[in-house]
Amino acid sequence: MSSQQVPSSLRDILADVLEISPDEITPETGVGNVDNWDSFRHLQAILAIEGEYGVQFDPQRIAELTTVALIHAELQTKGATL
Repeated sequence: MSSQQVPSSLRDILADVLEISPDEITPETGVGNVDNWDSFRHLQAILAIEGEYGVQFDPQRIAELTTVALIHAELQTKGATL
């Protein structure tokens, strides 16, 4: 999988919050493989994503959204236009 499979707006938000290159954002990018992805940045990313796409994640699901693929899937479930 490549960064091209991640919507550019989602890739840009995550790259900005995590302070990494957008090219490093792939569906597999997640908490376990990005040093900067800590709990604080996770919350920052979730809030930025909610604002960008006009959705609100279930607070109990937020902790489970630990990879780009999971976030992307949740956005699709919420009916967000990607």
